[in-house]
Amino acid sequence: MMKHNFAKISLFIILPVLVGCTDWLDIKPESEVVLEDFWQNETQAMQVLAACYRSMSESDNVRRMIVWGEVRSDNMVSGNGTDNNVLKILDVDINASNPYCGWASMYRTINYCNNFLHFAPGVVNIDQNFTIGKLRALESEVLTLRALSYFYLVRAFRDIPIIKDPSIDDTQDYNIPKSTESEILEYIIADLRKAEGSARQSYDKTNHPKARITQNAVRALLADVYLWDQRYDLCVAECDKILADGNLKLVDAKNMYRQVFYEGNSSESIFEIAYNDNELRNDAVRSFYGYSGDYTGQLSFPIFLAEGARSPFKFRVGLGVEGENDIRLKDFVNITNALVSGYYYIFKYAGIQRVESTSGLSNYFYSDFSPSWIIYRLSDVMLMKAEALVRLNRSESDLREALRLVNTTYLRANPDLLNDSLKFENYSDPLQMAELVLRERHRELLFEGKRWFDLMRIAKREGSPDRLLYYVMPKFTGSQSLQYNKMSVMDALYFPILQSELDANTALEQNPFYELTGSSVN
Repeated sequence: MMKHNFAKISLFIILPVLVGCTDWLDIKPESEVVLEDFWQNETQAMQVLAACYRSMSESDNVRRMIVWGEVRSDNMVSGNGTDNNVLKILDVDINASNPYCGWASMYRTINYCNNFLHFAPGVVNIDQNFTIGKLRALESEVLTLRALSYFYLVRAFRDIPIIKDPSIDDTQDYNIPKSTESEILEYIIADLRKAEGSARQSYDKTNHPKARITQNAVRALLADVYLWDQRYDLCVAECDKILADGNLKLVDAKNMYRQVFYEGNSSESIFEIAYNDNELRNDAVRSFYGYSGDYTGQLSFPIFLAEGARSPFKFRVGLGVEGENDIRLKDFVNITNALVSGYYYIFKYAGIQRVESTSGLSNYFYSDFSPSWIIYRLSDVMLMKAEALVRLNRSESDLREALRLVNTTYLRANPDLLNDSLKFENYSDPLQMAELVLRERHRELLFEGKRWFDLMRIAKREGSPDRLLYYVMPKFTGSQSLQYNKMSVMDALYFPILQSELDANTALEQNPFYELTGSSVN
């Protein structure tokens, strides 16, 4: 990894990420301060905490959350003016020179967190106002941000280096080998278990309380990690803790889009990255999904998922059609735009609201403001629990509870159905129920950076890419043999390590699928 000289504190006190939309971070460093003169009081500790959040919100990180979590899935095809590096990933032409194989932005966040965890405990002995209780609460936020960064990295690359110490000067050894996926997951889980006990339950006095780590945010991430690691009983336990919180509520269908994805900070949000266009814009969403100045984003939604047998919104079950009148298709995808090369424009995150006329036509109003980027919300937790219950399948009650959870989000998006919910007799087989949960996650979490990881959990569990390929291959037109060959090996489902990282860190080894040539295999 690249060397960074952090002798001057000003290099990692980067403000603000949430200044202007959250009052707690309205703290500014006065000047450049050398390391030995820093870490003297609570205000300085808060500045470094601000840097951790700011780093997480940087465009390079959010772009990777989208590219790593969505682009290779069935959700995405190219749009207008798609960047060539993204085009190559869409076409499964991935090699070690593609910038999206770079992980520097995530490790930068990890380094800010390491700095806080290393130096902040010493402030307790200097500033009497900075108590152990305050320190532990702030540590829980930092531990969770670090764990979240590692979780993105392990899902994208599998085996990665664990960096435990802050980068302070150039005398440190930066040649650190990769740890295995299981070692990394254990490291993440240990951090989150520690954080869960001391995290705050809420931040009611801030302007955007969902933009800081809470106990529910810790638990949501922990549940996600357990689901990835196939520890289904532990996943259910963490989800249950969140679902017991009566302050979290799904927004009703009429207001869902505007409140959750435009205004942000909704009653169903658990953790989201907030933006203030005066300070920092969400350029990742603006360029990939669109905004009022250009609603033709670089990424688009393929026709075959909007209509036809493969669509989660047109799925035939018995004599009925699951999702036929689901408002999420109309709310999340601009279904009125002219079809160009077989895609629809993405509306989720790009717009303010959809207004439907009395004749049933939709009018889409786009935003010029940066939306929050949602990491976890209540419906995601419900569906994580449903997936874990289907995998446990200890008795019929597990499947019935999974269906109840699916019906909760499904009926919210299908208000005209009233009490005509999805029927257990149509999904009583565990495989049918598993497919239902997957379709409901697909419908509910479109474009939120979840779909590829949902499909990867299937491939990991089955030890084969076959079912992942079943979902992904239809988006490729013409001959599909090249893409099929490149995705038919488990190792190929992870990204290669950027070549410049291999050059800088001689202890690193390239991911197995790419190690022979350093590029994609034809």
